[in-house]
Amino acid sequence: MADGESSKRQVAYKVRVADIINNRYVKEEGWLPNYIAVRDKKVSRANLLGVIVSKSAQEDGVVSQSFILDDGSGRISLRFFETGAALDVGDIVNVMGRPREFGAERYIVPEIMKKVSDPKWVELRRMELALDAHVIQKIKEEPGPDVLSVEEEDFVDEPSVSARLLEEIRKLDSGSGVGFDDISSVSSNDVESALKRLLEQGDIFEVRPGRYKVLE
Repeated sequence: MADGESSKRQVAYKVRVADIINNRYVKEEGWLPNYIAVRDKKVSRANLLGVIVSKSAQEDGVVSQSFILDDGSGRISLRFFETGAALDVGDIVNVMGRPREFGAERYIVPEIMKKVSDPKWVELRRMELALDAHVIQKIKEEPGPDVLSVEEEDFVDEPSVSARLLEEIRKLDSGSGVGFDDISSVSSNDVESALKRLLEQGDIFEVRPGRYKVLE
């Protein structure tokens, strides 16, 4: 039972470095993973996006490699208990790993690290996390069944609209993007809300005002 509950909690939440550093580190017992308490989330696995600003390796007894990741909100160490990670200072990376605490220091033990070629992803991630924080604060300030029911309904319906919209943009794009008026798979009202969500999530970007491309 405990093992099953542990696996359910291990979602890699998108968070900022500051969220890992500044929030409470909770140590669990048994099979349950330790986590960082970030708002309403138990972050036992973190999804971070930032720039490598330094790296080092040591072999005194334990072969290890570490990098410092900066995402604009703070810096945190990424520690490997082996060498061979092909990363250099200046690389933009998407990291999924487990937050750890030793003494007064917080760090990440990476499970997956992937280089990101387009620096726009860093700004898009910042916008996405800022939007998440704003929505959560708004729900806390304006509680009530009507507000929550609308949020839940939008959440269920939106992905299908977004998926159709992404497919339409891919199909129509000949290289210079797709204009708003060229999108016909969904109603204009749904297009506006879906485009806004896709822009905030970083799935698409504007080549110029009113013209969109999928960010592959």
